[in-house]
Amino acid sequence: MRFYYSSILLLTVLTVSSAIAHGRVETLDGAWSLQSGQYLDENQQWVDYQSRGLTAIKVIAGEYFSFTTMQQSEAAAPTFWAAASGRLVYDGTTYTEYPTLNSFDASASFTFEYQLEVLENGQIAWHTKRIENGELKELEVWLKR
Repeated sequence: MRFYYSSILLLTVLTVSSAIAHGRVETLDGAWSLQSGQYLDENQQWVDYQSRGLTAIKVIAGEYFSFTTMQQSEAAAPTFWAAASGRLVYDGTTYTEYPTLNSFDASASFTFEYQLEVLENGQIAWHTKRIENGELKELEVWLKR
């Protein structure tokens, strides 16, 4: 029995190591820091997150997510921008948030196409894009903390 459990543990470690070594990461679980992003505003103009001073952290645990976004400026302390938490579903190519608590009065879900990438330095980057009614609305890059 001990050999059986040792074999399963070894197989699991080798599978995860192989996936990371070959650039395949299968889970979104963990803490993520927003690195860059942009969104299409109500005037159909692209707004870069950096120009707004936006920073964010997103945490994913199992089938739940939570994020907080702050706006930073040189003149003042960071101010609250947005937050949400709720249920999520992801399948390897799409990620859907179902917010149950949020600061922006969202009652609908948000679906993103995504891709995970293992960078040369070993960090994991999460590239997302949100498309609504066939139109690209948002692009983000997150790094696993």
